[in-house]
Amino acid sequence: MGILERFRPPIDEEWRPPALGVCRCENHIEDLLETSIPRADGTGEVTVAELVRSGALATVPAPDRLYVRGVAVNERRGPFHWRVVHHDKLDALYASAAPSSLDDALFVQPHVERVLWLGDRTELAVGAPALCTRGVQAAVVKALGNPRIRVTA
Repeated sequence: MGILERFRPPIDEEWRPPALGVCRCENHIEDLLETSIPRADGTGEVTVAELVRSGALATVPAPDRLYVRGVAVNERRGPFHWRVVHHDKLDALYASAAPSSLDDALFVQPHVERVLWLGDRTELAVGAPALCTRGVQAAVVKALGNPRIRVTA
């Protein structure tokens, strides 16, 4: 045990997703199905219901992969409770050169503690222990609604 190990917060490896009604979500995806999100290139809009049908908001709990190891250094990051696996289906809704990125916009949503792009940026790791699956999806939709992720300088 290193000298700084004793100052790390305890690791909770027993997290389980909160059930609907026990969660602390301000919104659930059902509340936002009629919402439209403009495309980053200005060619139109897409509704949240279309995103749900296409699988762009696929959200799965990650109780067995709460921590992620850094690539450049042996640093453990986390805990991350959810994985949003969109497989490039959200790419048209944000601009990579925008002043604010999708992970930044998601990080400022209520009860989201941390966000990290994984691998080739087709998966978001989200640390939000108090949110249920539907609440995480709603937080992603709220982040996609932020106009700063579409505007290029």
